[in-house]
Amino acid sequence: MAKIPLRALLAWLALLAATVPVLAEPRDTPMPGEFVVIDGRIDAGTYAGWKLFHTACYVCHGVGGTGTDVAPNLVERVGNYTPRGFAAKVLSSYRIVPMPDGALADREAEREALLELLMKRERQLQGQPLMPAWDVDDEVAPHVLDLYAYLTARSAGVLGPGRPKRLPAKPR
Repeated sequence: MAKIPLRALLAWLALLAATVPVLAEPRDTPMPGEFVVIDGRIDAGTYAGWKLFHTACYVCHGVGGTGTDVAPNLVERVGNYTPRGFAAKVLSSYRIVPMPDGALADREAEREALLELLMKRERQLQGQPLMPAWDVDDEVAPHVLDLYAYLTARSAGVLGPGRPKRLPAKPR
């Protein structure tokens, strides 16, 4: 059995002891696209997502994101998206973005994008509204992951449809 110098062992134990409380505590500020709900109160990012939703999205998707006869229930659908996929859908919507040449997956995505374009044209001919691409909106683009956090909190059942209360700001 290899001998470990006492100084190295003590340093390792000190490092371990210093990190254990950090790992055991919940994170105060969630990563983009994540949410924190404590006693019905939400983090600042999720609140920004709620605010954005009720500024830009609720007219079509309904209060709380539960859908209308114009647009689908986002509370049910958000689980089908990763944060990146959700952001791409919201920001580009029905706009066809150029696909890189190469892999089969790219060709499959390009085919899906073309089908989506055909469906868009068909919906327009029937007079149905289409979701705009929000990539140029200065209010939407910076907060798209906050919007994702809000909708995933709704989807997880930890946040109701009304105006949420914010968690108190942490002193700096």
